[in-house]
Amino acid sequence: MAFIRTIMGDITPEEFGVCDAHEHLFRAGGPEVDHDKDFKLDDYEASVKEVQEWYECGGRSMVLMDPMGCGRNVPDTVRLAKHFKGKVHIVATTGFQKGDFYDHRVSFAATNTVEDIVEMMCLEVMEGLDQNSYNGPIVKRVPYKAGVIKAGTGYANISDYELKTMKVAALTQKETGVPISIHTQLGTMGYEDAQYLIKQGADPEHVIICHVQKDPDRFYHKKILDTGVYICYDGPDRAKYYPDSVHVDNLKWLIEHGYQKKILLSMDAGRASYQKYHMAKLGKEANGISYLITRFTDEMREAGISDEAIQDLLINNAAKAFAFKE
Repeated sequence: MAFIRTIMGDITPEEFGVCDAHEHLFRAGGPEVDHDKDFKLDDYEASVKEVQEWYECGGRSMVLMDPMGCGRNVPDTVRLAKHFKGKVHIVATTGFQKGDFYDHRVSFAATNTVEDIVEMMCLEVMEGLDQNSYNGPIVKRVPYKAGVIKAGTGYANISDYELKTMKVAALTQKETGVPISIHTQLGTMGYEDAQYLIKQGADPEHVIICHVQKDPDRFYHKKILDTGVYICYDGPDRAKYYPDSVHVDNLKWLIEHGYQKKILLSMDAGRASYQKYHMAKLGKEANGISYLITRFTDEMREAGISDEAIQDLLINNAAKAFAFKE
């Protein structure tokens, strides 16, 4: 039977509930933090409060998308998953981000064969996460497993390094059944990513192309969806890119054109300034992660998107996309 692999164990898809399909709660360091300290997420209590509000607003699951080399914090992620056991299901990630975040000559994925990397990814899915996120020769595996594998591509092009990590994702899925989530830079290359993954043997029914709303070309979104993959609209409440009205209009258009069953939603609140309780510590206000299922959901209804469609976008589609293929 199909199942979803959370940190606290496997559950049925029906248990997954209202899902934030691409989220960040902890980032201990890494290239994003080196670039901008706003990416640092190291306040455990603030993250607990953020998830508690998500739960109180009706949220029931979160997929945390921090892979190797990008500040993945396994100890705090496991600690939080234990805290919310029976309330909010937390899914952990293995894999990689876009190639710009890694040295293409000496990094883990650069110096090992595809086959060896796949073996290491499979261990994170089937046996347990490395507490150190494969940051060196010492592996300390914990009995908590990854439920999704990530890869990423850059702006308007795909490097050889990124092709390699996407191939790793596809082959790891073939070995384990794990779903794949893909970072696209500003929404570009999503169609090409989907084509390449399928060519490598990935099952499009368990592939999610993320950040597509940052390139708000709904005809391009349709082209991606026509490959059979899912897309994720992640990031309402980001006026610096586009207002919510643009995303809502595009979602409504895609739903009207028959893609209601292939779209996921998330906040992708990967900066401290996007999270309510990190900002509260600084005496500032932010809308936080629950915005997705409060104000943004209300905006979709106001635009004429049905409750049935909203339930697909927040619940039913995630339950299928994140299920392990048999």
